[in-house]
Amino acid sequence: MRAGTRRSLWIAAGLALLVALAGCTGGGAPYESAPSAEEVEAGHEEALREAGSFTYNQSVSVNGSLFDVTSDTTAAVDLDGDAYLVETRTGDSGVAVYAPGGERPYVRTQSGNTIRYERGENGSVPNASRFVAPPLSELSDSFEFAANGTAQVDGTRTYVYEANLSTLNESAVGPVGEALAEAEATDATVRVYLRSDGLVKRVRYAFVVDGFGEPTRLSLTLTYEDVGSTTVDEPSWLSEAESATS
Repeated sequence: MRAGTRRSLWIAAGLALLVALAGCTGGGAPYESAPSAEEVEAGHEEALREAGSFTYNQSVSVNGSLFDVTSDTTAAVDLDGDAYLVETRTGDSGVAVYAPGGERPYVRTQSGNTIRYERGENGSVPNASRFVAPPLSELSDSFEFAANGTAQVDGTRTYVYEANLSTLNESAVGPVGEALAEAEATDATVRVYLRSDGLVKRVRYAFVVDGFGEPTRLSLTLTYEDVGSTTVDEPSWLSEAESATS
């Protein structure tokens, strides 16, 4: 397998959620006509900022005979208090970032039994804006979405927008579209679940590619939960981080 193909597949896994939000079309709430990527992004961010807090969950997996990897991320974000706690785990490795009230964040990195602490610098670690307003516009040509009814998500009625491999624009310059074309995707389904006020409640996608010489499944599930009721608690490792970085 070419190194470029492997790199493209990982780009697809990391960025596919952006594609899912990038080109939703179709009638019905929360948009009366086809929204642009900017409209979806703005509506989502407005709903989150009005709520003041939220919990973001994301699970990304690559499953095949050669690869079987899952990465899980949870972020508790308090926009009003300018605080967040982000935790990502992949196998026996993990990274956690805690930013209390706009201060320089504490970073905990674990690899096996080795744990390290440091104070993050601006721009060197994830921040709340990553989860509030992901960049969408540059990927908006990768898929064309259509409205596909409604569904309940966490007890909330949402409007479903869906795309599949037949709507992939292979001439798109977006990295996801290019990666899927290069990796010889045989299946692709993306669904976005929007609340009536524009909040993105859930994104689900699954891509099946032959880039590894046999079918390999790349999937992602992303949810926004406890919107307006999330609190950012101090992590159990904070005292250790303070001692290690003082």
